[in-house]
Amino acid sequence: MTQKMNEEILTKKFQQALEKIRSAKNILVATHIRPDGDGLASMCALSLLLDKLGKNYHLFCADQAPEHFSFLPNFKKITSKKKFNFFSFDLIIIVDCSALTRTGLADEIVQKKSNQTILEFDHHPPTDNYSDLEIRLPQHSSAAEIIYLFFTVNNIQIGQKAANCLLAGIMTDTGNLLFSSVNEETVKISSALLLRGAAMPKIIKRNNEGKSVAAMKIIGRALEKLYINEKYDLVCSVFTYEEVVELKKEFGEDSAFDAISDIITNLDGIKGSLFLREEEKGVVRGSLRSKLPEINVALLAEKLGGGGHKKAAAFRLNGSIIKTETGWEII
Repeated sequence: MTQKMNEEILTKKFQQALEKIRSAKNILVATHIRPDGDGLASMCALSLLLDKLGKNYHLFCADQAPEHFSFLPNFKKITSKKKFNFFSFDLIIIVDCSALTRTGLADEIVQKKSNQTILEFDHHPPTDNYSDLEIRLPQHSSAAEIIYLFFTVNNIQIGQKAANCLLAGIMTDTGNLLFSSVNEETVKISSALLLRGAAMPKIIKRNNEGKSVAAMKIIGRALEKLYINEKYDLVCSVFTYEEVVELKKEFGEDSAFDAISDIITNLDGIKGSLFLREEEKGVVRGSLRSKLPEINVALLAEKLGGGGHKKAAAFRLNGSIIKTETGWEII
């Protein structure tokens, strides 16, 4: 298939998505559990369009949204409580979430009615096929980039508020444009959003504010437990279930867990990183990262039942982490 044909198909999908939104009477917009700035910002950007169209809508995330993203427009409308009738929505928009289980709406989506449509905007490689209209572009750094393209293809005006949302999403998922996922198009889109009034210094400041003292102490604990597999130049860190419970009790949060993999991957001479933690009894989460172009950590994640991007992927395994004389085992 030629590039021109791919572009035509994508344009048609973006146009179909707008038609679905225009014709819908009651809309639910949701992002993944443990929400990040990309999912939240993409939801808020879409909410501005829904406001403009005069649509009745709800914003939902199964976990509470971090307060340092409260500068996003319509942030206060995001609810973590299912104080709505899912089956009353004729359109459900899911952003930044390839796995059905991470929507917080798995049971409802599986039982959705024939008059309900699932529209998905995502930049992760496919995990579950649960949408009726899927717009999935793994070559892009963030869901916010895809929402930007959706707006521009459909000639939807991007004002300052929407520009702030979209740049916040991009900055969050690219580590303020420092991650290897940044490419020429990411920079061009970011520049276009700055020209539309996005406040980069404010966005960076808010992103940095999200790292509390407690979070930094948790990261410090992970650094204390570093192990380097010299055969593969792989750096590892592990939290057992007991350690996770202790950390949550002592520091009252676990938001730092998601940042640990990115931090330890920056060590000199390291080809990649693995961070394992048993956050709930009998379920081990693993995060894989690499900054080298020749390494694709998503392939390993897929072998373990997970998925993700070439440079950032994750998986879940049933079992518990046990320390042995030779290292760590999941049994």
